[in-house]
Amino acid sequence: MEDAETYVHMIQRDLALQASSSNSEVASFLWLTDAHIDPYYLSADRQCKKKALVELQQYPFGSMGCDPPPSLLYSILEGAAAWLEKVAGKASFMLFTGDFARHGPGRMRDSADNASDIVKNVSILARDFFPDLPAVFGTLGNDDSPCDYCENITTASPVNPWFWRVGTKINQANCMTDATLEMYKYGSYFDITAGDLTILSIATVIYSTLHVPATKLEDDPFGQFAWLRAKLAEAVQQGRSVWIIGHISPGIETFGFTELWWPAYVDKYLAIVQDPQLGPAIAAQLFGHVHKDEIRVLPDPPPGAGPIFLSSSISPVYYNNPSFKIVQYNRTTGKLLSFKVIYSEVPADGKPLQWKFGYDLLQTFPSLRSLGGTMAAEADLAAALLEGGETWKKYAKWYATNYPSDLQHYTSLTTDSVANATWKLQRRKQYVCATVVRTAAAYQDCLGILGVSPTTLAAPAVTDEIERLVLGRLLSWAYLSDQAAAKVVLKLAAQAEWGKLLALFGDLVESSLHSGRPLDTIMAD
Repeated sequence: MEDAETYVHMIQRDLALQASSSNSEVASFLWLTDAHIDPYYLSADRQCKKKALVELQQYPFGSMGCDPPPSLLYSILEGAAAWLEKVAGKASFMLFTGDFARHGPGRMRDSADNASDIVKNVSILARDFFPDLPAVFGTLGNDDSPCDYCENITTASPVNPWFWRVGTKINQANCMTDATLEMYKYGSYFDITAGDLTILSIATVIYSTLHVPATKLEDDPFGQFAWLRAKLAEAVQQGRSVWIIGHISPGIETFGFTELWWPAYVDKYLAIVQDPQLGPAIAAQLFGHVHKDEIRVLPDPPPGAGPIFLSSSISPVYYNNPSFKIVQYNRTTGKLLSFKVIYSEVPADGKPLQWKFGYDLLQTFPSLRSLGGTMAAEADLAAALLEGGETWKKYAKWYATNYPSDLQHYTSLTTDSVANATWKLQRRKQYVCATVVRTAAAYQDCLGILGVSPTTLAAPAVTDEIERLVLGRLLSWAYLSDQAAAKVVLKLAAQAEWGKLLALFGDLVESSLHSGRPLDTIMAD
C-alpha cells in the first residue's frame, strides 16, 4: 500500500536525519488541539445525545459525530510519546491550542466546576505522559468555560476570575509557570519562550461573533491588540521571529462558511499582521477550532510573512479521524519547516487505536518548499487548489484526516460533463475563497454572491453549537444550489424557522457528514 511505503520511507529518513544531525538546527514539538473530553460519555449527561448508550458502549474510544471519553486522550498521548521517540527523538515542547472540554459545557452539572476540572485533568494527563517536556498550555477554546463562548470581558479589572481559575488549574498540573499565570490572569493571553521559539498566545473567543455576553464591542478588549503590536515591535527591534497561536482563527470557517470573528476585529488584526514592518517577524500562525487540516492566507501579506495552519482535532465530533502533529522548525530562524500528521481510525468493539503515519506536509505539497515555506508559497498552494487537480485531491483526502469528506468529490476529471465541471468548480471556489482571511462581505465578493441575504452567512440563532453548525452547513449549500429544496431552506431561514429546518433536513446533513457525500447528491436522491 502507498501509505505503508510512505510510512517506512519516512521512518528511515527521519532516523537517518536524527543520527547524522542530532545537534542540527532542526527541532520538533508536539501539537495537540480540540480534545473536547466528555467525562459523561457513557451517562445520561453525555454530550452525544443523538446516539444511544448501548451504541456508544461499542466505541470505548469515541464515536464519529460525538465528543470522546478520556480514553481517547490517553490513547493519543500514548501514541504521541511513541511517535515522538521514532521521528523526533526528544521534542522541544508540547502545544495545546484550546478546547479541553466537551461541547455543551452548560449542560453539565456544576458546569463551572466541571469545565475547569476538565481543563486541569487534560493538563495532568499530558504532564503524566511527558513529565519533562515544557508545555505551552492555556490557549482557551469556546467550550473551556461554564457555557459555550462565555467569557466576561473585564478590561478595567486586573484579574479576570475565570482566567485566574483555569490558569491556576493548568499551573497546578505543572503545565503553566507561575510567571505565565501572572500574565494570564488578566486577559488569558501571554508570551513565552519554548524550545527556542518566542510564542504569542492570543485570546480569540472575545472576538467571536458568538461571544457571550453579547454587549457593545469594545475597541480593544483587554488591550490585546495593543499588546500584540508592542510584542511584534519588540521582536523586530531585537531581530527575533515569533509565532502567534490561538484557538479561533479570523476569517471564514469551511464547515458552514460563516464568519468567525466580528469584522471590526478581523480588520484590526489584519492591520497588525500585515503591517510591512511587523508582519515579517511572524514566522507562523497556528489555530485550532475547525477540526480540519487547513491553510489560511492573508489577503495582503508582507514579504517574508510565515504561513497559517489550522489543525485537525483529537475529537471526532465533526467527522474527522483523531490526530496530532509533530512540527519541525528551524531553531535559528524560527521558520516552520514541515509537520507530520499522525492519526487513527476509531474502531468499534473495544479494539485498540492504531496511531499511524498520515502525511508529511512538504512531501505531500512540495510546492511549499518554494519561497521558503512562506505565506507566498501558501498562496500559490491555494491557487493550485482551485484548479482541482492532484493538489486538490491530496488536500481533500487529508482535510478530515483521511475520513471521507465532500471535498473529495470536487476533484476535476477529464470525464466531467460541462455541468459537472461547473458544479465542482463552484464548490472548490466556495472553499478556496474561505482560505483567505476575510470578512463575510469580502468573502461574498470573492464568491460572487452579493445578492444573497446576510442571514445565510450569519451563524443561526440556536443555542446548541452542533445544531448551529449543521444549520450553517445547510445554508451554505442552499445559497449555491438551484435545487428545489434549496429554495425551501432559504425561505425557512429568512423566517428564522430553525427548528423546522432541523426537522426537515438535519438527518440529511448528518448523512452527508457521516458518508462524506455532498449535500447536492444527498438532496437529489
